[in-house]
This record gives sequence, structure tokens and C-alpha cells, in this order.
Amino acid sequence: SPGITFQRLVRTEQGLPVKSYQSSTVTVLLLNRSEVRSEFLSIAEKLSSSEPPQHSTLVLLLQHLYQANFGTRCDLHRLHHLLKSKPLEELSELYASAADAQEAAAASSDPALAREQLQAVLRDIAGAASFPAVTGEHPPTPLFP
Repeated sequence: SPGITFQRLVRTEQGLPVKSYQSSTVTVLLLNRSEVRSEFLSIAEKLSSSEPPQHSTLVLLLQHLYQANFGTRCDLHRLHHLLKSKPLEELSELYASAADAQEAAAASSDPALAREQLQAVLRDIAGAASFPAVTGEHPPTPLFP
């Protein structure tokens, strides 16, 4: 499942619950700053600062989840603004549903089918939450805006 390692790491660090999955694995990354892309460092610094608000963390995780699964076919700029405008309770519900679908995909023995099913669930979530469509009908967006 694209991006699942990052999602699990941040969920564990931030203590975010997921309905059907409880990870018992903690991943520690030891990186040489000079060998890591600045975009990754920017995200890591945001998440490792003292107690980021849960709202900001959920926005970042949902944005990452859509980017990991749809790449530049998702209008990340619009998605970011729509996510920021949602209340914490709604973001928590959206993220729990998306994370459950991601964990189910990761547990599947058929990667191609799992990816199709995950993308279908993410599209359904996007439609229900009025996220921008994942169609590729907009200019490609850069990674981690």
C-alpha cells in the first residue's frame, strides 16, 4: 500500500487511533541530513516539533495518503485548503476510514487488486467529503507542496 510506512510511523508518533488496526511496531529512522531531500526534511520537522496540533497532523496525513496513491493526478493545493477548512471531528472520521482501507490493502495478498480497492475507497471518501476529483484533468502538482 503506497505510503503506509510513513502513515504508520506518524500515527504511532502522534498517538492517532485507527479503528481496526493497532500497530506494535515502532520505526526509528536515522538519517544524514545532507543525504535527504529537503521536502522530506520539511515534513519531518513539522511533525517532530513540539506537539503539533492534531488537526494539522490529520491534514498532512490525508494529503500524503492521497498523494501516495494518486500522485500528480490529485490537485494537492485544493485538497490542502479543503482539508484545513474541515473540523477536527470530521477529519478524524475521514482519516480513520482512509487508514482502515490502507491497512486492509496492505494485508491483501493481491497487490494489484488491493491498490484498485484502496483507490476506489479513497475516491468514495473524496466524493463524500467534497475533495477535488482525482482525474488528472488539472496541471500536475509538485510533491509535498
